[in-house]
Amino acid sequence: MTSRKNYIVVGKSRSGTQPYETDRFGIRVEGDGTWTVSDVFTGWPADYVGRFLDGLDKGVADSLCDVVNALDKRRRATPRR
Repeated sequence: MTSRKNYIVVGKSRSGTQPYETDRFGIRVEGDGTWTVSDVFTGWPADYVGRFLDGLDKGVADSLCDVVNALDKRRRATPRR
């Protein structure tokens, strides 16, 4: 049995981007072939509406990664009071 290494696919960053434009979440493939949306800083699976985003198909992981990154960017771009 061959083992697979986990790897993270992160969004491409552009030079001169603002902190709120940086992708916080990426996707990684697990040893069983499923995909996880994870925080690129902590490695923990992302949490969306109370569910950890793991055990996913690649297409679903890609789509949910876009969603959680957009929500995170909007949260960071909103001025705090």
